[in-house]
Amino acid sequence: MTMPTLHSTIAEWLDYLARQGKSELTMAAYRRGLVHFCCWSEQAYGQAFDPAAIIPRDIAEWKARQQTVEKAPPATVNARLTALSRYFKWALAQGYARSDPTADIKSMRPTIRQPKALKDVYVRRLLRYVHQTGQKRDIALVEVMLGSGLRVSEALALRAGDVILNVRIGEVTVRRGKGGVHRVVPLTSPVRQAVKAYLDSQPGLQPDDPLWVGERGPLHDRSGVFQMLKKYARLAGLDPDLISPHILRHTFASRYLAANPDDLRGLAAILGHANLNTVMIYTIPDPADLLSRMEKAEL
Repeated sequence: MTMPTLHSTIAEWLDYLARQGKSELTMAAYRRGLVHFCCWSEQAYGQAFDPAAIIPRDIAEWKARQQTVEKAPPATVNARLTALSRYFKWALAQGYARSDPTADIKSMRPTIRQPKALKDVYVRRLLRYVHQTGQKRDIALVEVMLGSGLRVSEALALRAGDVILNVRIGEVTVRRGKGGVHRVVPLTSPVRQAVKAYLDSQPGLQPDDPLWVGERGPLHDRSGVFQMLKKYARLAGLDPDLISPHILRHTFASRYLAANPDDLRGLAAILGHANLNTVMIYTIPDPADLLSRMEKAEL
């Protein structure tokens, strides 16, 4: 599908969200959802997007196409529907739309899947090779993501002044969390040691400077983190497809709950989830673990 010209009201709405303090990640997700609908609408009807002309049938057909033709996962469809719903509520209040065509459109039931997490033996192997062959920056970054569950976008947005290290405690302040909400995440001893070693190697860093710097300057690009992780995965003899920033986050969450099985609130606070239901997914047992438990219960 060709990229449509962004309708003026959509641009106006995104500007409004920016003034309301919405995060760049949230606005980017909303923009993607609206652009996807505009592309489909213009291709389906041969007319430029007009919020006043959209009816509920359009939304229903667009949703159905995502399910049947695109085979989009429920989470993707629901995220796009959320973008349209919030846009049309605003457009209706502003007089740009005659009604809210999304009002009666139901979200899809999400597919609940066990999150991918590295087994302990793989975690130890990965960390061993990162510490043996990696730069201090890479060691600290991997330890932070694996030891605190930060999203890659949150880790890359850290400034040097967001890190506080003392003899027995340490923490990072995540100022660009999901939804624009900031939180403070404690750092365990191994993470503190790795971060301190890295900071000691960067005496010129100022509080407002990006935390992660290398020979080529600050590390801003997610793809750079992905490639870095895959490099160490190969060195450790692991499948590179098993390693990603998101898998490190899932691994942290799974290990945390294994050690603290009743502390969903604590995990939600660390991961930056406002809804406890979001972290319930980490309580789903792995099929291999279930088999092991069943075998132990056999007569």
